[in-house]
Amino acid sequence: MQNKKVVGITGGSGTGKSYISAQLKNAGYLVIDADEVAHKCLEQAECAAEIRAEFGEGVIENGKPNRKKIGEIAFSEPKKLEKLGKITHKYILAEIQQKIDASDGRVVFVDGAVLIESGFKCDFMIGVLADKKIRKERIINRDKISETEAEKRISAQQEDGFYRKKCDFIIENNGGEIDITEIVKRIQ
Repeated sequence: MQNKKVVGITGGSGTGKSYISAQLKNAGYLVIDADEVAHKCLEQAECAAEIRAEFGEGVIENGKPNRKKIGEIAFSEPKKLEKLGKITHKYILAEIQQKIDASDGRVVFVDGAVLIESGFKCDFMIGVLADKKIRKERIINRDKISETEAEKRISAQQEDGFYRKKCDFIIENNGGEIDITEIVKRIQ
């Protein structure tokens, strides 16, 4: 279908992008979750081989990449996170584009933490922000990691100002209900 509008939903870990995406899905929109796509791409032999070559055999268990170990390494310093992105983005973005091309909707949402940094082109970008304390609590509860690991993850990601400059619309997601009708009005 021609003239699809691609809308990115981005923001740091723990901001609540998945909450916004779930509401959009419930409203009948196609939402492509870049994390789900990434998990699938990590299973591809070519991607796994590149990760092994860069980060060592220790990140592969039973022939499959161990996402937790990869995350611990990647979030330990910015250069390693950048290297991981260079390896995985090409696989992830190609798969997302295939899903967009195969969809029959007029509007497609793509939920991804590093859409802007990856160079993925969207017609409209929504930035989801939340207070660092709330983000940290969400990450600890969701990923079952320590406070220190959650803080490392947050500090390895972009500051709020980055999203405020780069996004067309900002959602402050510090809890409570968010009405997606305002989001849908803005993109049409």
